[in-house]
Amino acid sequence: MPLEPAHKALIESHLEDPEAISAIFLGLCWNESILASEARLDLHPNESLSDASRRHKLGWNPAWLTEAGFTAYDSAGTALEEESHTQGQMHWDPPVRTHRLDDKVKDTATGHSRRRRIGGEIAVLALWTHAVTSRNVSIERPCQLDRNLRGARFRDLLIHFLSASLPAGWQVRHEVPLTHIRGLHMRRDVGDRKSDILIIDEGGRLVAALSSKWTWRSDRGTEAAQMVPLTRYRPDVPYAMATAEFPRAAGVARESIEDRTYHICPGWVGSWMAVNELAADASALARWPDLAALKQEGINRAQTLALNGLDVLVKDLKNSGDIL
Repeated sequence: MPLEPAHKALIESHLEDPEAISAIFLGLCWNESILASEARLDLHPNESLSDASRRHKLGWNPAWLTEAGFTAYDSAGTALEEESHTQGQMHWDPPVRTHRLDDKVKDTATGHSRRRRIGGEIAVLALWTHAVTSRNVSIERPCQLDRNLRGARFRDLLIHFLSASLPAGWQVRHEVPLTHIRGLHMRRDVGDRKSDILIIDEGGRLVAALSSKWTWRSDRGTEAAQMVPLTRYRPDVPYAMATAEFPRAAGVARESIEDRTYHICPGWVGSWMAVNELAADASALARWPDLAALKQEGINRAQTLALNGLDVLVKDLKNSGDIL
């Protein structure tokens, strides 16, 4: 399915804004989580959201959502400026729709695993929502996006982003037969394999090969089979990967077989890691009292892991074009 003109326009309007690009990629490939309903807390009369957070021993801080632009209402429909006026379940406006980020924790999980998953999902939702609302960016998130369609959309978004960001005359091509690459042509052991994405400069030189993987675990055998002839016959060409992996993001940074890896939202995945590692008896509200603290924690984590974003990918590709 071709990339919609509206999606292309979204990317083109925010090429120089890495956080907006992160929001566009994540938003258009949204994977709805069934646990989002647990953001609706049961409140006691005259109880604040902070007090409810402590009583429920939440792994997330309601202030993250309110700072991002969500409004909390008690069961009677009264906005929660300070305390609830009635007993019962509160709700959020707009409704909380989280992204399912951790496929290792089942929907039926209980205890600390469930607490961790919900906390991580709400943390990323708050960061995502703040990014789009502060820029007045409208992104229509899908409800149920097929897994295969998600990977194809991610690849197409990535191709368009790179095509619009790289110098005039450069090409971003995908599914090129390996036998069409100089050095791999006429090789008997290359077979009918195809590349994922190839970056070619204005002089027709192959600058890099790039793999787009929404999740890191998928198609690793195919990926390895693709890399073998490339690294054997074209060792001069770097092989990189762009991903949206969350639970295995640290492994991507440390263990990926590619030369370099890039993440669609490195700071947000850093925040997700921090919330995920929160001890069962620790308070997210005390650890990150506001969204700024959570965001900074994520940036620090990403920098420590050397997780770079798509803006760095563009810079690295441009710089490689200057190498003789």
